[in-house]
Amino acid sequence: MPFLTAISICLILLVGLGLLERFLRGRAWKAVPIRIHVNGTRGKSSVTRLIWAALREAGIPTVAKTTGAAPRLLLPDGTERPVKRHGKPNIREQLRTLLLARRLGARAVVLECMALAPELQWIAEHSMARATVGVIANARMDHTEIMGADVEQIAACLANTIPFHGTLVVGEQKLADLYARCAAERGTKIVVASSDTNLSWHTENEALALAVTRQLGIADAVALAGMRLAPADPGDSVQATAECGGGPMKFLDARSANDPESFLRTVKTFMPDLKMRSTKTKPPVVVFNHRSDRPERLRAFAKSAFAELPAVRILVTGERPALTLWFALKRSKLAAPLEFIASRQLPDCLAKLSPQCGAVVFCGNIHGLDLSAIFPAQAHG
Repeated sequence: MPFLTAISICLILLVGLGLLERFLRGRAWKAVPIRIHVNGTRGKSSVTRLIWAALREAGIPTVAKTTGAAPRLLLPDGTERPVKRHGKPNIREQLRTLLLARRLGARAVVLECMALAPELQWIAEHSMARATVGVIANARMDHTEIMGADVEQIAACLANTIPFHGTLVVGEQKLADLYARCAAERGTKIVVASSDTNLSWHTENEALALAVTRQLGIADAVALAGMRLAPADPGDSVQATAECGGGPMKFLDARSANDPESFLRTVKTFMPDLKMRSTKTKPPVVVFNHRSDRPERLRAFAKSAFAELPAVRILVTGERPALTLWFALKRSKLAAPLEFIASRQLPDCLAKLSPQCGAVVFCGNIHGLDLSAIFPAQAHG
């Protein structure tokens, strides 16, 4: 076959596939009238589940997809299944979920935003989800290497998923003006769920989900009844007790709280007896699971969380930090001594420290650290 002929055939096929995708996407937008896109730094998976459960309780067949530590498809019959991936995560999953919702006869789809880069967030919303209700839970100092160097820049990045001619529900008052300006340009109404910064994570997420269901005309009693039935996300923070050093040891898995502010609030929620900067109880050991492709996360924790949380020791595990980052951390003003411990050595290290500490707090990154290998037998508290 001549080269130019082959190229022409390939181009025709690509154009044809593109037109077919546009046709299927447009048909799905019409068939699924309620489309909710959940964005933010922290709590997206939980909020997605709460909204899905509330819509189901209201009798609205709903498909949802979370993209956290363990991506899940949540189906109209109340079941869920893992998201099957062949290769790295790709935002085209959002379009596939929308098409699945149409095939299943769902009237609503709830998508947790899985894009980080500003241009991908824009595509995920305006070329795939085209939400009728957009949600921005919060803006925290995380993924700074991609989304921006401060909270305002991160919020501006998140604003890429504000829909046109729809409704935007935000979880925080402090950045509402920034979002309102962008929403006004797109003909979108903005609703602030809560201005109370002292809410626990569970209450804050519930308030945000409730603000969404109110926009859909669902009675609060119905929505809350559904939310109480929502299954917990696999990536939610968990407090448990395990054997360590010959005795029981409390531990908090807060690795899903990926930014310092969220982490400290999670610790205060689960372990209120650990007073910041002073405590009569034994302080914890803090274990940060490091990823070499997330160096700014470790730097951010060292600047604030590790300076505020009283600890016996701060252990960095997972992938070894770069020398320049490690030397910078060593020069930081931390609340406790800092050292690197290989994952395989963690069980022995924690056993030796157990007489001095009152708990173990895990943070940083979920992937790359298997807690069942550290605490083979554990009982959730």
